[in-house]
Amino acid sequence: MFEFDKYEKQLHEDRELAPQSSYEAVRDIEQMSLLMWGEHCVECAAPSCFASCDLYQSRPDTRCRRLTYGMYRNPRFPSARGYGAEVSFKKWGKIEARGNTLLLPSGVALWTERMVDLSAPLINIVGAFVYRITRDTRWSYLEHTLLERLGRWLHRRNDSNSRQQPNLFLLEVYNPMDIPVRMQLSMSVASAAGKSSSAQLPLPFRAAVTLPAGYSRHEFHREQFSRITECGLPFDIAIIPDGEGTARLVFLAADFVVRAEAVKKDSSSHPKIKCVVWDLDNTLWDGILLENEGVGLRPKVLELLRFFDERGILLSIASKNDESSAWRRLEELGMADYFLYPQINWLPKSENIKAIAEQLNIGLDTFAFIDDNPFELEEVSRALKGVTCVNAEKIADLFSNPRYQGSTNEDARKRSQFYREEFVRRKSATQFGSDYLGFLAACEIKLFVDLYMDDDLERVSELVQRTNQLNFSGRKYQRSEILPILANQEIEKYVLRCTDNYGSYGVVGFCIVRVEESEIRVEDFMLSCRVQGRFIEQAFFNYLVNKPRTQKPESLWVNFKPTGRNIPAQQVLESLNFVPCSPDNGLQVDLNTQSFECNFISVSSMQS
Repeated sequence: MFEFDKYEKQLHEDRELAPQSSYEAVRDIEQMSLLMWGEHCVECAAPSCFASCDLYQSRPDTRCRRLTYGMYRNPRFPSARGYGAEVSFKKWGKIEARGNTLLLPSGVALWTERMVDLSAPLINIVGAFVYRITRDTRWSYLEHTLLERLGRWLHRRNDSNSRQQPNLFLLEVYNPMDIPVRMQLSMSVASAAGKSSSAQLPLPFRAAVTLPAGYSRHEFHREQFSRITECGLPFDIAIIPDGEGTARLVFLAADFVVRAEAVKKDSSSHPKIKCVVWDLDNTLWDGILLENEGVGLRPKVLELLRFFDERGILLSIASKNDESSAWRRLEELGMADYFLYPQINWLPKSENIKAIAEQLNIGLDTFAFIDDNPFELEEVSRALKGVTCVNAEKIADLFSNPRYQGSTNEDARKRSQFYREEFVRRKSATQFGSDYLGFLAACEIKLFVDLYMDDDLERVSELVQRTNQLNFSGRKYQRSEILPILANQEIEKYVLRCTDNYGSYGVVGFCIVRVEESEIRVEDFMLSCRVQGRFIEQAFFNYLVNKPRTQKPESLWVNFKPTGRNIPAQQVLESLNFVPCSPDNGLQVDLNTQSFECNFISVSSMQS
C-alpha cells in the first residue's frame, strides 16, 4: 500500500513514464501483509525540524516533501496490484513503513488496500477541517497518524495470535534510468520501542540492493530478518537510496509474502545457473569483428556481466572467430578478465561448451548459452540437452530470472578469482610431472575446520543445495530444511575452509556429525569440487577421529548413497578402505586398522 493521496500533480512534469521492455511480475502470491509505505526523511526529527531544516518543503498535510511529487499510481506498469508506485527521491528522501507480518489472503489484502485508498481523501478533508479550527498541526496529518496506528495494531495482533510467518520479503522494482541504482533495505526495532526497553535489542537487518536498469526482483528469506520481525517489538522498514543523489523508480511490490508452493517446487526442479557462455558477434558486441575491428558492446551487456560476476556466476565464451583478433578486442574493451577458459575457434559450439564444462568441473545442466544465431542455439540445444539456450535479444530478462540470481555471499563474489588461481595451480603442477603428491606438498595446503556459526548460513545453504560430485549422502536441503539442523545443539556441524600458496579456496565444505558410543557417524558431507583431488576428505577424517573425545572411536561411518553424480565421493571412500555395512547401509571403516594421516595438509581452527 502506497501513500498515493499525497501526490501533487502540478509537481510531476513527466507523467509519460512506461516500461521500455516487457517483464513478468510475480503473480503467485498466496498471502501478504499490509504495509503502509510513505515518504520520509533519513534525518527526520519531525515536527521540530520543519522550522529549522533548509530542505523542508511542505506537503498538503504540512509534513515534509522528500519525494519530488509524492507517490504516483502509474497504471502502465503491470504488477500483482495492477499498477506501480512511481517515485522520484529528493535529497535525504526514503520510503518507510511501520512493520507487521500479519498475513492475509492476497485478494483480501489488495481489497483492503483499495478501501484504504478510497477513504484517504475523506480522512484528509476531516483532518484539514479540524486543523483550520484548532490550529493543532497533528490534525493536518490525521490520515498519516491513523495508518501508523493501524500498522502497529496489525503487528500486535499477529504477535498475540502466533500466526503463520511470511517466508519472504518480496521487492520488485522497475528502474527506468540507464544506470543501476544502489539502495539499502533496512528493518529495525522502532526507536520508541528501543528507548522503553531495557532488554538487549536485536541488531537491525540491512541488505544492499542493486537495481539494474529495467525490471528486477529481490527476495529476502525469513531467516534473514526474523530476528526483527519475530522479536515482539514494533519495527520499521525503510528503503533508502545510496548517497545523496536522486533516483526515479517504480515500486511494484515491497511486501512480506507467502508464495505458492507449486511454483516453488517447479522452480527448484531446475538447477541454478552457474556459468553463462557468450557468443561474441552480434551478441556480446554489436556487429561482426571481421567486418569492423572497432565493434562496441551491445546495450545491457556490461551491466549483465557485472551482475553475474558479483553473484558468483562464472562467464566464458564460445565463438567462431579469429582468436587473436577477438581476444585483442576484448582486452581493448576491458572485458577480457571476466571470462574463464574462453573457446574462440571454428569448432562446433557444443564441443566448446563441453570443453569449458570439463575445465570448470561443473555440470552442463548449470550452463546457459547466449547467441544471436538460431542455428547455433539449435545446434547446442540438440547436442547438449542440459544447457539452457538464450537468444541474445532477451538478455535483459535474465536480471529478474530466479535461475540467474547466483548468491551474494563473500565466496560468490570471489568465485571467478578462485578459478583463476586454480588455473595457475594447474600450470604449476605440470612442473612436477607425475609427482602429484610432491606438487600438493609444495602448495602448502591449510585446512581450517570450525564449528558452524550464524555467519556461515549463506555459504552453507549454497553447499547443501548445489553440491553434486562430492555430496556423499546425495541429499540436498532447502533453507527451511537445513535451519532446524543448524539449530540443533546435539549435532556437531563443521565448516571447512581451505587455502594454499596460490590463494584461498574460501568455504569448501560442510559436514554434519553424530557420535554414538565408539562410532563417529558422518550423516552428511558436502565438499566443493574446487578442492577435488586435494585429499581434503582424508585430512578432515583424520581431524574427526583424532579430536579429543570421552571415548576413543573404533569406527567411522559415512552416510554414502550413490546418485549417479557423486561417483567422485564414492571413489574417495573406496580409496580410504571404506566398505559397505548393514543394516545402516552407508560405508564404514575400522579405525583400528585404518589411518587417515595426511602429512602435507596442516589442519587447524580459525576459532581457536
